Amino acid sequence: MSREGDEAVQETFAVKLRRLFEGVRSESGDTYTPREVAEALTQRGRKISRAYLYQLLKGESEPGYAVVEALADFFGVPLDYFSNSARGEELNAQYEILAKLGDSNVRELAFRAQNLTPEGLRNVLRYMEFEEHRNKDEGHTSE
Repeated sequence: MSREGDEAVQETFAVKLRRLFEGVRSESGDTYTPREVAEALTQRGRKISRAYLYQLLKGESEPGYAVVEALADFFGVPLDYFSNSARGEELNAQYEILAKLGDSNVRELAFRAQNLTPEGLRNVLRYMEFEEHRNKDEGHTSE
Protein backbone atom coordinates (compact mmCIF):
# COMPACT_ATOMS: atom_id res chain seq x y z
CA MET A 1 0.00 0.00 0.00
CA SER A 2 1.17 3.51 -0.65
CA ARG A 3 1.91 5.81 2.21
CA GLU A 4 1.83 9.55 2.37
CA GLY A 5 3.56 10.79 5.49
CA ASP A 6 2.36 8.56 8.32
CA GLU A 7 -1.15 8.16 6.97
CA ALA A 8 -1.97 5.19 4.73
CA VAL A 9 -3.53 6.06 1.39
CA GLN A 10 -6.60 3.87 1.04
CA GLU A 11 -7.46 2.59 -2.39
CA THR A 12 -10.90 3.19 -3.81
CA PHE A 13 -13.37 0.52 -4.76
CA ALA A 14 -12.74 1.38 -8.43
CA VAL A 15 -8.99 0.70 -8.12
CA LYS A 16 -9.64 -2.65 -6.46
CA LEU A 17 -12.24 -3.62 -9.05
CA ARG A 18 -9.94 -2.66 -11.95
CA ARG A 19 -7.23 -4.82 -10.40
CA LEU A 20 -9.58 -7.81 -10.53
CA PHE A 21 -10.44 -7.11 -14.15
CA GLU A 22 -6.70 -6.98 -14.93
CA GLY A 23 -5.64 -9.95 -12.84
CA VAL A 24 -8.38 -12.57 -12.89
CA ARG A 25 -8.53 -14.63 -16.07
CA SER A 26 -11.32 -16.62 -17.66
CA GLU A 27 -10.89 -20.29 -18.51
CA SER A 28 -9.59 -19.23 -21.93
CA GLY A 29 -6.87 -17.14 -20.26
CA ASP A 30 -8.35 -13.80 -21.29
CA THR A 31 -9.32 -10.97 -18.98
CA TYR A 32 -13.02 -10.43 -18.42
CA THR A 33 -14.84 -7.54 -20.06
CA PRO A 34 -17.51 -5.54 -18.24
CA ARG A 35 -20.03 -7.01 -20.67
CA GLU A 36 -19.06 -10.58 -19.73
CA VAL A 37 -19.20 -9.83 -16.02
CA ALA A 38 -22.56 -8.05 -16.31
CA GLU A 39 -24.03 -10.96 -18.27
CA ALA A 40 -22.64 -13.56 -15.84
CA LEU A 41 -23.96 -11.69 -12.79
CA THR A 42 -27.36 -11.27 -14.43
CA GLN A 43 -27.45 -15.03 -15.15
CA ARG A 44 -26.66 -15.63 -11.47
CA GLY A 45 -29.63 -13.53 -10.42
CA ARG A 46 -27.89 -10.19 -9.70
CA LYS A 47 -29.04 -7.92 -12.53
CA ILE A 48 -26.33 -5.40 -13.26
CA SER A 49 -25.77 -3.41 -16.42
CA ARG A 50 -22.55 -3.00 -18.33
CA ALA A 51 -22.94 0.78 -17.99
CA TYR A 52 -23.11 0.47 -14.20
CA LEU A 53 -19.95 -1.66 -14.18
CA TYR A 54 -18.18 1.03 -16.21
CA GLN A 55 -19.32 3.60 -13.63
CA LEU A 56 -17.88 1.43 -10.85
CA LEU A 57 -14.61 0.98 -12.76
CA LYS A 58 -14.30 4.75 -13.27
CA GLY A 59 -15.15 5.53 -9.64
CA GLU A 60 -18.30 7.38 -10.66
CA SER A 61 -20.51 5.23 -8.45
CA GLU A 62 -20.18 3.26 -5.20
CA PRO A 63 -21.87 -0.15 -5.02
CA GLY A 64 -24.21 -1.50 -2.40
CA TYR A 65 -23.38 -4.58 -0.36
CA ALA A 66 -25.25 -6.99 -2.68
CA VAL A 67 -23.24 -5.83 -5.70
CA VAL A 68 -19.95 -6.08 -3.80
CA GLU A 69 -20.92 -9.57 -2.69
CA ALA A 70 -21.83 -10.59 -6.27
CA LEU A 71 -18.56 -9.22 -7.67
CA ALA A 72 -16.50 -10.93 -4.97
CA ASP A 73 -18.27 -14.20 -5.74
CA PHE A 74 -17.78 -13.83 -9.50
CA PHE A 75 -14.05 -13.08 -9.23
CA GLY A 76 -13.55 -15.67 -6.50
CA VAL A 77 -12.22 -13.31 -3.86
CA PRO A 78 -13.23 -12.96 -0.20
CA LEU A 79 -15.39 -9.95 0.66
CA ASP A 80 -12.39 -8.66 2.65
CA TYR A 81 -10.68 -7.94 -0.69
CA PHE A 82 -12.83 -4.81 -1.01
CA SER A 83 -12.26 -3.64 2.57
CA ASN A 84 -9.52 -1.35 3.86
CA SER A 85 -8.61 -3.79 6.63
CA ALA A 86 -5.16 -5.35 6.98
CA ARG A 87 -6.54 -8.52 5.38
CA GLY A 88 -7.98 -6.46 2.52
CA GLU A 89 -4.62 -4.81 1.93
CA GLU A 90 -2.91 -8.21 1.94
CA LEU A 91 -5.39 -9.61 -0.59
CA ASN A 92 -4.99 -6.55 -2.81
CA ALA A 93 -1.22 -6.94 -2.81
CA GLN A 94 -1.64 -10.55 -3.94
CA TYR A 95 -4.03 -9.61 -6.75
CA GLU A 96 -1.75 -6.79 -7.85
CA ILE A 97 0.94 -9.43 -8.38
CA LEU A 98 -1.54 -11.52 -10.37
CA ALA A 99 -2.36 -8.51 -12.54
CA LYS A 100 1.35 -8.04 -13.24
CA LEU A 101 1.66 -11.73 -14.09
CA GLY A 102 -0.86 -11.06 -16.84
CA ASP A 103 1.92 -9.26 -18.71
CA SER A 104 3.44 -11.77 -21.14
CA ASN A 105 7.02 -10.71 -20.31
CA VAL A 106 6.45 -11.31 -16.62
CA ARG A 107 4.85 -14.69 -17.32
CA GLU A 108 7.78 -15.70 -19.51
CA LEU A 109 10.25 -14.59 -16.83
CA ALA A 110 8.43 -16.64 -14.19
CA PHE A 111 8.19 -19.65 -16.51
CA ARG A 112 11.87 -19.57 -17.41
CA ALA A 113 12.96 -18.95 -13.81
CA GLN A 114 11.70 -22.37 -12.79
CA ASN A 115 14.53 -23.93 -14.84
CA LEU A 116 17.29 -21.98 -13.09
CA THR A 117 19.53 -23.24 -10.34
CA PRO A 118 19.24 -21.42 -7.01
CA GLU A 119 22.46 -19.55 -7.83
CA GLY A 120 21.17 -18.66 -11.30
CA LEU A 121 17.96 -17.33 -9.77
CA ARG A 122 19.94 -15.22 -7.28
CA ASN A 123 21.94 -13.80 -10.22
CA VAL A 124 18.74 -12.88 -12.07
CA LEU A 125 17.36 -11.20 -8.95
CA ARG A 126 20.59 -9.25 -8.47
CA TYR A 127 20.46 -8.13 -12.10
CA MET A 128 16.83 -7.06 -11.71
CA GLU A 129 17.76 -5.06 -8.63
CA PHE A 130 20.62 -3.44 -10.56
CA GLU A 131 18.24 -2.50 -13.42
CA GLU A 132 15.67 -1.15 -10.96
CA HIS A 133 18.25 1.14 -9.33
CA ARG A 134 19.66 2.18 -12.70
CA ASN A 135 16.20 3.11 -13.95
CA LYS A 136 15.49 5.11 -10.79
CA ASP A 137 18.78 6.95 -11.18
CA GLU A 138 17.93 7.79 -14.80
CA GLY A 139 14.40 8.88 -13.89
CA HIS A 140 12.64 6.01 -15.70
CA THR A 141 9.46 4.46 -14.39
CA SER A 142 8.42 0.83 -14.51
CA GLU A 143 5.88 1.47 -17.28
